[in-house]
Amino acid sequence: MRLRTADISARTIGGETIVLDLPSSQYFAVTGIGSRVFELLTEERTLDDLVATILAEYDADETTVRRDVEAFVDRLSQAKLLA
Repeated sequence: MRLRTADISARTIGGETIVLDLPSSQYFAVTGIGSRVFELLTEERTLDDLVATILAEYDADETTVRRDVEAFVDRLSQAKLLA
């Protein structure tokens, strides 16, 4: 999975990523590990890749990270931000 990059604009300022979906004119604010997951999804990644990267970079347990990453990816999918 990866982000739909052709028609999404995103800027990270002070740890918060603001995402604008140009076709729908909707915007989203992403914070915390969501900003990092969003960044990682600019390239093709599997759910396991995302979880492994977050585990390597943050002090958190795998169950929590997997749950949070799955929920975030699900929200991106529902918003049709994934290719």
